[in-house]
Amino acid sequence: VCKPKVEGGLGLRRVADCNKAAVMRLIWDILTDRLSLWVRWCKDEILKGRSFWQIEWKQSLSVTWKRILKLRTPVSANLVYTIGRNSTWSLWHDPWFQNCPLFVRVGNRAIYNSGLPRDTTLSEVIQDARWNWPAHVLCPFGCGQQESIDHLFFQCPSTKSIWSKVLHLNNCPFPAAWNWENIVTWALDHSIGNQFHLWMRRAGLAASVYHCWRERNNII
Repeated sequence: VCKPKVEGGLGLRRVADCNKAAVMRLIWDILTDRLSLWVRWCKDEILKGRSFWQIEWKQSLSVTWKRILKLRTPVSANLVYTIGRNSTWSLWHDPWFQNCPLFVRVGNRAIYNSGLPRDTTLSEVIQDARWNWPAHVLCPFGCGQQESIDHLFFQCPSTKSIWSKVLHLNNCPFPAAWNWENIVTWALDHSIGNQFHLWMRRAGLAASVYHCWRERNNII
């Protein structure tokens, strides 16, 4: 029945496809804030100030809204977002980044470390066409200090203990100052060469930086 007439069918549209298109249109009306009584009611009674992408599936929702939530994934894959100074899109929950909500990619920990509220909009972090992220974030190893390159690799109790063991195993003196510049200067003066113990120093230093950084990203 739904095949084209040239293929022997009646050329009728599939009811399921028509229903899917109609529900997607309802989603479009919500996202574009269409002036209609139904959209206003949904925003007041269902969304209640939250992003459309934040709503969780509940048994108490109507059949229409259950269908709407079921189609969020295919809808997000076909949306094109324009990000500008006045964007009202949710920073964390709208799928503006590669058709995927930022929250799904980075998780709760990254939101906490950013210091930004969960209802932050894109316009709040864009100023003069530049991203305006908070200048300071907390150390992911849970020491309560602000994260910086020196703190992350050398001053945090967790990573400092690693460096102490690596230096001890390589018969290296402890540095006068625990910071990136001092360690790099020392490494260039005391680990260059073809001798085995110098090669081990280079491998140990490089492996420590790599694994501390990877563990930091795994925690986040």
